[in-house]
Amino acid sequence: MELCIDTSTRYASVGISKEGRIVAELAWRSERNHSVELAPAMRRVMEHAGVQMEDLTAVFAAVGPGGFSALRVGLSVAKSLTMARGLPLVGINTLDIEAVPFRGLGGVLATVIGAGRSKVYLAKYDSSPSPEGDYRVVERKSLEGMLGNGTILCGEEAGAVRDLVGTGISVIETPPPTRTASALAKLAYERLCAGETDDPDTLQPIYMHSAQFEKAKQARERRKK
Repeated sequence: MELCIDTSTRYASVGISKEGRIVAELAWRSERNHSVELAPAMRRVMEHAGVQMEDLTAVFAAVGPGGFSALRVGLSVAKSLTMARGLPLVGINTLDIEAVPFRGLGGVLATVIGAGRSKVYLAKYDSSPSPEGDYRVVERKSLEGMLGNGTILCGEEAGAVRDLVGTGISVIETPPPTRTASALAKLAYERLCAGETDDPDTLQPIYMHSAQFEKAKQARERRKK
């Protein structure tokens, strides 16, 4: 059984999965209070699934991009659990989680999450089977120029930028929360089966700077060698 944790933004979720298939999940809107809300949410979802700590075989966590304090709460709990119990840890980019329900629709898919008043985190995905995108931090006003006609745009911030991207972009507005623990479980279990786990001593959250995206890309490439 795997524990899934996502505290990337004000919308958080936890879940229990078995071999990447969700058994129980809980999502909520956190008013900047993840540190208080996460542990009770974990207890509730574990009780619902009938799972004890000793039943866990892995921990899956969203690593961002997202809010500074919010990400630290979830990732700190995930890392502490894996180190204390000797479990494998798999971190997944939050933008990749947003993309899961819409992969395979054809063409270019893009996901967006807010990065402050003037910027967004952006990931673009082509038709390749890789779950990982091309990650950037961009100004909201320049977003249209980053997306070609026919692009499908989704994610937590998609509705907020609809008027900035023009008529050639198909915007999918999904009621929040736009991310699910089931999507996190699917991506993380695939990586776990491929032997691509993360070191809890060195895994870091992804915040604002595009340089972190490049470092994350390099780390992924090293894991696959």
